[in-house]
Amino acid sequence: MSAQSPATTSPSNAGLVSVLVRSMERPTLERALDSAAAQTWPNLEIVVVAACGHSHRGLPSEHRGRPLRLVFGKEDRRLPRPEAANVALDAACGAWLNFLDDDDEFLPHHLETLMTATRPHGERVVYSRTRVVDDAGSTLGHCGFEGFHGTFHYQSRTIPVGTLFRRDLIDEGARFDPAFDLLEDHDFFVNLAARTPFRFVDEVTNVWHADAGESGSGFGHNQRPEILEPYLQRLRTKWRDVFAGWTNTPQTLLFLGQHNLRAGDVAHALPYLEQALQLLPNDVNALNLCGMAHLQAGNATRAEALIERALVCVPGHAGLAANLALARKAKTRKN
Repeated sequence: MSAQSPATTSPSNAGLVSVLVRSMERPTLERALDSAAAQTWPNLEIVVVAACGHSHRGLPSEHRGRPLRLVFGKEDRRLPRPEAANVALDAACGAWLNFLDDDDEFLPHHLETLMTATRPHGERVVYSRTRVVDDAGSTLGHCGFEGFHGTFHYQSRTIPVGTLFRRDLIDEGARFDPAFDLLEDHDFFVNLAARTPFRFVDEVTNVWHADAGESGSGFGHNQRPEILEPYLQRLRTKWRDVFAGWTNTPQTLLFLGQHNLRAGDVAHALPYLEQALQLLPNDVNALNLCGMAHLQAGNATRAEALIERALVCVPGHAGLAANLALARKAKTRKN
């Protein structure tokens, strides 16, 4: 079967979820398909893209009672990840879409959890926490966290297996960029974020086998930050105007200020934090962060005044009291 023309959403498939599998026909493909078929959400289809080319073995028209379609690219060759993703998007029939790579897996309640989550702001992207495991199945940690769009400048706050998104975002033009051999998922999420707010569900619903693969963007032997940095710079250049628009929110200003402060770059941290403070003049976090940045910059008087204001908001706070003592000590030494 060849790749299909882009599908359209109709009332008959409004509750249909398309599970999109980019398959290199790894031995773990069966596990991934089993996890899709075991979903408690009743209405789904599985679309498998033969990313390894026409050598991919044939698959039945259903898997454990779930409809399944195997689709190919237009040419008989290995498909890069962004190209395979776009083939999957074009073949999907569901109103909602969720990627599932052939070495990852859903927990049984994954789709139901995301599909039934409230979306108070009309969010068209819903994501959850992901358990990250090594090749022995031991938990390395978790990814997927609450956040705001400005954080995409530094990192993605979700990964494909943990993310459900509406088909109409694709109809509007969101695609995977072939220029990104790596970080193609991060780039795609920025594309989605430019069109819709995201909804985070604080529950572990899927598993990322991050040790698998050789991209350099996983964990363990599959983690090589040096090969990702050029793609991160490319992403920041591509979305410069979008990031600039997100920067003017108080949350993003505080995030950028704190990020630079932790990196020891006080000169860049201070403008962000002062701008955030103008927008949130009584915010304890803004007052404290800006005060500590001024302390590091040698402005003890300004630091003292800001931290005193923070303590007025939360009298007796031990951490703020300790910071105030540092500011006063520095001011005394300076005088």
